[in-house]
Amino acid sequence: MDSLNKIKEKLRGKDYNFLRENEHLGNNIIMLTVGGSYAYGTNVEGSDIDIRGCALNSKREILTNKNFDQFINEETDTVIYSFNKLISLLSSCNPNIIELLGNKAESYFYLSDIGEELLGNADLFLSRKAAHSFGGYAKGQLKRLDNKIKNKFDRAKLGKHMMHLIRLYYMCFDILEKGKIITYREKEQGLLMNIRKGKFLNSKNEPIPEFYEIVNELERRLDYAKNNTLLSEKPDYKRIEEFVMYVNERVVIGE
Repeated sequence: MDSLNKIKEKLRGKDYNFLRENEHLGNNIIMLTVGGSYAYGTNVEGSDIDIRGCALNSKREILTNKNFDQFINEETDTVIYSFNKLISLLSSCNPNIIELLGNKAESYFYLSDIGEELLGNADLFLSRKAAHSFGGYAKGQLKRLDNKIKNKFDRAKLGKHMMHLIRLYYMCFDILEKGKIITYREKEQGLLMNIRKGKFLNSKNEPIPEFYEIVNELERRLDYAKNNTLLSEKPDYKRIEEFVMYVNERVVIGE
């Protein structure tokens, strides 16, 4: 909690003036939160602060269909998505985006009333697609891990990569088995931090067999979960469209 308060203080500083001054942001922002390790509860001293958020498209953008997609400030690792862009990414159950709707309450530094409604409608974006998006991302992480081992990446980077691989599976299970997005991994925090600290690496910076046993077990659980989930095959596109229409209509009429 103390670290989140420090982040809030940073957001008020001049390094983040763009949040208040950029033409696409300012009063258009409906959600401002944290991503990465601080969101997962796996941050360590020196962890990057990744700020993520969403800003409404303006009346002009909506009526002319000339939308901005996202605003990026590389110096502060900040990405603010336009509302329409965020909806598109949420609908595909993009792991890096869907997690923004499952943060702990105190990790949301700002939520407008529309932002609150977006969080309240998180279930609109949940479907069996999660098995493909999260599972595919996890398998991609596993392949990249093999490359990093071959290229002799340092212990800290390998541990972090291995940790995120495992985290992806657990987030996917919450979606498929519970119909919930839970970004902060309190239950698995001990395991994840041990992985991050290199306790599943041998002296040659290679994952020990126990790590691959965990991965194999999680992969079997994912196969079962995707075949037995109560979620529909696809998101409820009709309800998503209705929500987008409702929000954009409010912008156009100036509510």
